[in-house]
Amino acid sequence: MGRYHKFYPSANELYSLPVQEVDHSISVQDGQRLLQSGLLGGLLIKKENEHSVILPEDLAGASDDNLSIVSVARRPAIYFAAETPVSELFEKWTLTQDSVPVVTGQNDQPLGIVDPLAAAALMHQEFVKVRSYLDSVLNLVNESVCGIDLGHKVVIWNSKAEELYGVKSEEILSGRIEDFFSNIRITNCMHENKELRGHYHQPCDGTHVLINSGPVAAADGILGGVSVEKDITEVVQLNQELSKASSQVKLLEQEIRKMSGQDCAFRKLTGRSLAIQNLINFGKKVSSTDATVLLRGESGTGKELFARAIHQNSTRHLRPFIVVNCGAIPNNLFESELFGYESGAFTGADRKGKPGMFELANGGTIFLDEIGEMPLEMQVKLLRVLQEGSYYRVGGSESVQVNVRVLAATHRDLESMISRRQFREDLYYRLNVVTLEIPPLRERREDIPELVHLFVQEFCQKYGKSVVKIEPSVMTSFLDYSWPGNIRELKNAVERLVVLTEGDIIDEQSLPENLRRNTYISLVTAPAAQGKLIDVAVEAEKQLIIKTLQQVRGNRSEAARVLGIPRSTLYYKLRQLGIPAKG
Repeated sequence: MGRYHKFYPSANELYSLPVQEVDHSISVQDGQRLLQSGLLGGLLIKKENEHSVILPEDLAGASDDNLSIVSVARRPAIYFAAETPVSELFEKWTLTQDSVPVVTGQNDQPLGIVDPLAAAALMHQEFVKVRSYLDSVLNLVNESVCGIDLGHKVVIWNSKAEELYGVKSEEILSGRIEDFFSNIRITNCMHENKELRGHYHQPCDGTHVLINSGPVAAADGILGGVSVEKDITEVVQLNQELSKASSQVKLLEQEIRKMSGQDCAFRKLTGRSLAIQNLINFGKKVSSTDATVLLRGESGTGKELFARAIHQNSTRHLRPFIVVNCGAIPNNLFESELFGYESGAFTGADRKGKPGMFELANGGTIFLDEIGEMPLEMQVKLLRVLQEGSYYRVGGSESVQVNVRVLAATHRDLESMISRRQFREDLYYRLNVVTLEIPPLRERREDIPELVHLFVQEFCQKYGKSVVKIEPSVMTSFLDYSWPGNIRELKNAVERLVVLTEGDIIDEQSLPENLRRNTYISLVTAPAAQGKLIDVAVEAEKQLIIKTLQQVRGNRSEAARVLGIPRSTLYYKLRQLGIPAKG
């Protein structure tokens, strides 16, 4: 039998005829009397290296008293230990079918010879036993089982196969499998002597299966082939339905995101300049992944606002967004702040311990602002977290596993810091998977009017003010200033104007000293300053209106809103200043 089951008995269950060793010089007549009186199954003769067995029928025709028993035709003896499996016994016996099997015990003492009738009866019993087990297996498994012989005739077809293919065993058994199916895998596996495991197959329309198939081999070669097929039709159909449902869920999620404001995450980033629009589009693509992002730009350009937009537009938007300012944490507290600490880790530590920023951000996003200020010894530990997603609390011995997306920001020149050994090169490459370069405000001046009006509305609501107009000279000052502090400085300047303005108009008198000085220098050094003072003001107003019309692509209503004047006033100035209606 095979290596995965054990039905066979041993050789000592087969012999039922006793055997007796005799000397080769014994006469035929004495041998006959010995067989008759002892009721033996045979006589075992050993002469030199020859071992043979004399059976009763071998002596039936011999009557010469002087005839030696060795002169009688005899059969070769083959020996088997009592514990030899019957399968092995029969395998060797069939190689020399005229031989007689002799079963031996301890010290190779012969116990008896195998009775052919007993052997046949035992083999039949074993066949019935194996067939019964096989039938039970074929009926109990949840897979379709098919077996064929070398002539492609079906020899196995279980009840699950009947159910799967709607073909009764009475119809298909002993028939050629090609008469019932095409695109067959079992015959290929049999002839090519190869196996298939977990192979997806569609044997007929509307049926999907996973096939395990291979040849059936015996000692003397291939006997046939067998295939076991798991019906996955329902799974495939459910998956198709799930795909449809998933698409609908995604559409619903998009609607919910629009309603909840998540879809507007990047709309909070104000600016119509090409640089900002390209940055927003790139940020939207990045937000749908878990890639590490490094945001670079001058202080005050809005790096944290971009980081929040990326988080809010990602699949982690319902999980925490933790901000860590690396420039504001003392070096000796860095590790405990990022990774937390265990109870009693150091003097003054909380007795209950404390989770770190990474632990608080688990499942969400951590934003490491001013990453260039991180101490070198902490950069090594941060690199380990980024690579392995695990770390140890201060004073802890158990690893903490986290799933955190990392966004980092800096205004520093990291490349120069690497050359000066102030920043680790391996951490730089680990952080610099995707880089977003946020331009300074002076490189996108066309966004200034929109930002100014946005901040005016914000601070009017905050301080209960009602500003309805911004003088053109004020907007000119904003456009001419270099804004070294970028958007942060612009926002502070607008807040000051709103707070100090007593009426509903922001005029030049409310400007801070640095902006008024910058405006005066700009006007005096401009070519238009060669005329009278009134001409300078008129030219500045004209240029501001033209520039605003260009920004809004000639939309006069929008230009009036940006300039902070009524639309009728804008029409009047267009006529007075000789500006074309289309800007």
